[in-house]
Order: sequence, then structure tokens, then C-alpha cells
Amino acid sequence: MSHAQDIYAGLNHQEFAHWKAVAQQVADRLYATLLERDRANQHPFEEIDWLRQSGLLKLAVPKSLGGGGANLVQALEIGRIISAADGSLGQLITYHYSNGVWSYILGNREQWEFIARGVAEKGWFQSSISNPRDPRLQLEWDGSDLYVTGRRTFATGAAVSQVMTIAVWVGDELVQYQVTADQPGITFNDDWDNLGQRLTASGTLEFNRLRLQEKDRLTGLEEKPHSALLRNALRNQFSQLIFVHFYLGIAEGALKQAAAYFRDTVRPWPESGVESAQQDPYHRLKAGELASDLAAGIALAEKTAHAFQDAFHAGDDLSETQWGELALLTDQAKVIANNVALKISNEIYELTGGRSTSNQYGLDVFWRNVRTHTLHDPVAYRTREVGDYVLSGKLPTPRVYAPPKR
Repeated sequence: MSHAQDIYAGLNHQEFAHWKAVAQQVADRLYATLLERDRANQHPFEEIDWLRQSGLLKLAVPKSLGGGGANLVQALEIGRIISAADGSLGQLITYHYSNGVWSYILGNREQWEFIARGVAEKGWFQSSISNPRDPRLQLEWDGSDLYVTGRRTFATGAAVSQVMTIAVWVGDELVQYQVTADQPGITFNDDWDNLGQRLTASGTLEFNRLRLQEKDRLTGLEEKPHSALLRNALRNQFSQLIFVHFYLGIAEGALKQAAAYFRDTVRPWPESGVESAQQDPYHRLKAGELASDLAAGIALAEKTAHAFQDAFHAGDDLSETQWGELALLTDQAKVIANNVALKISNEIYELTGGRSTSNQYGLDVFWRNVRTHTLHDPVAYRTREVGDYVLSGKLPTPRVYAPPKR
């Protein structure tokens, strides 16, 4: 049994049922205030505290370190529950869980346990500053310590986090540091004013000679370099997988709220010849189509989550073939989740009708959130990778980000 398989064994059915109930309680609270909070467009300090107080932030920390003990499959399902109520907070909590995976993969044992205990005992929320398309930071060395200066975009959750993973290009090597967010030399800019995902604190930040000490450099991959590429490349797959789950969560929420509006408000069309809108065959057809698409997307997402967990548990025994099979499955899940979420959040209006476009109902939040984040990276590249396999039979190969031009 690998170390990862031992410590991320997961919860039994009864334990996990408890945490799903907790997540639903938080989700209900988030949805009840969604429109007010979305319009305010403020950093979600209070919402992160709701997650902290519920215990959900430490859910994916092993029990041996004071956490909830959920495995990655279970953590992703919790993220989907939160996303159905509030896509912004769903994104934040799944990013938080993914950063825990990054700490485990990238850090050595001491570094990972320090962060995990901070999450479990102090309620730390994790973020990462790693947009690979940003210009290089200015670097100054003082012995083994590094001082960085520059601007970073799409720093999701950084302004409300207690610990950050910062990616720095040193030559052609991408070096990761993990620091607490209260360091001098960090300025969080309150400039996130986008169409959707408005409560993710995804604005820019500035580094002004931020000191990155050698002890903060994550060195876990250096300990076993023969497996470093494969394990490092798992991070890309998990990033795509968390997108899949919170996209589908948003789609679930959109369909649920549209159905509730339909039952309470929608009247039959005069030409339908039926007494209630629920008897209209076209409405039943559309609802059945959307629900079936959603169910298919969730089934593929769950299959992919289990495959990722198997690869994660394999540790240093992970093979390139296993990585490629996981990448193909993740690509397919991403394509389906992207398309299903956009379709459902758009076509629910064919069920709910013109009156449902009133701002008082807020059905547009689901579409705005999905539309905003699905532009995160072009889904066409994932579709192309699947097509390459179909036509050539060649599995995807491990990939990490290439350095930006100097």
C-alpha cells in the first residue's frame, strides 16, 4: 500500500453521509444569499468562514493530521454540492482541495504536514499563484533566499487565503514556493469585476520584493526524480477534474432552480391544449433531455475521479500508460462538463419563459458563472487530444507548462 493510499483512504458510507449533509446546509445558506452577495461583488471573507466553521475546509486532510479524512473522490463530490448553490464558492473550495493535493505532490513530508496541520488546526484556506501565461517575475538573490517583484493575474482566492503556493520561473525551471499570505511585499488588488464567478477574489496582486526563503521551496519532487515528471503532471489532470466537478455542480443548481420556478410559476401556452405547463410534452421533453445530459456528465466525472485517485494512490509506481489513460478520460470529462453546463444554464430559459429573466430570480448567475470559467482554457485543445487518440491510437503524454518567453 502506498503512503497516499494509506492516508487518503476515505470515509465510510455513514461518515460521508454526515459530511454531505453538512455541505448541503452550507449550500442552502449560500443560495439563500446568492443574489445579494453576487451584486455586492466583495471578497468572500465571510463565506470562507462559513466553510471553515462547518469543517469543510479540513475535510480532505487525513484524520491522522486532524482533518476530516475524505478521499479525493469524496472531496470532489462535496465541491459539486457547494457549486450547485454558489459557483464561486464551489470553485474556491475545490481549488482549496486541489492545493492540498499540490502540497502533497510537490512538497516533502515535513512541508506537506505543516500545511495540512495548518488547514486542520487553524482553518487555513489555500490558494495558488500560478498563471503560466503571466510575464516572468523580477528575481533578486540574497544567498539562498529569493526576492520577487511583479504582477500576477487571476490570483483566485489569494486575497482571502492564509497560505499560498507561488510558481516562479527560474530560468527554464518552474519552482514552487509555499508561504503564508501575511508576508510583507504582497498587495492584493480589489479589481475583479467580471461577468461571472464574482465572489472568487480572482483579481490581480503585486509582489514588491517578496522574500521567498529556501525553507519555503517545495522540494518533494527532488527526492525521487525518476517519478517526478509523472507525479508533477498529475496536477494538470486534477486541475481539469475540479473544473469538471464544479461546472456540473453549477449545472445541477441551474436545473434545480429552473424546475422549482417552473412548478411555481409557469403557465401553459395557449396553443398547447393542456391545463397545466407540466402536462406540456415539449416542456417534459426539454426537462428530460437536460436531466439526461447532466446525469451522463456526472457519471463520467465520477468515473474519472476514481481513475485519478487510483493514479494518485499509485505514487512512484504510476506508469506513463496509466497517466495517458487518465489524461484521455479527463479530457473527455472536461469536454462533456463544459458543453453540458453551458447548455443547461442557457436552455433552462426554454422551460421557465420570459418572466424568469427578471433580475429578482437570478437564474442568469448560473450561466454567467459557467460562461466565465469555461474560458479559463480552450476546451478545443482537450477535444483535439481525444480526437488524436481516436484516429492514431496514441495516448496523451505527460505535460507540464512551458516557460514564457523572456
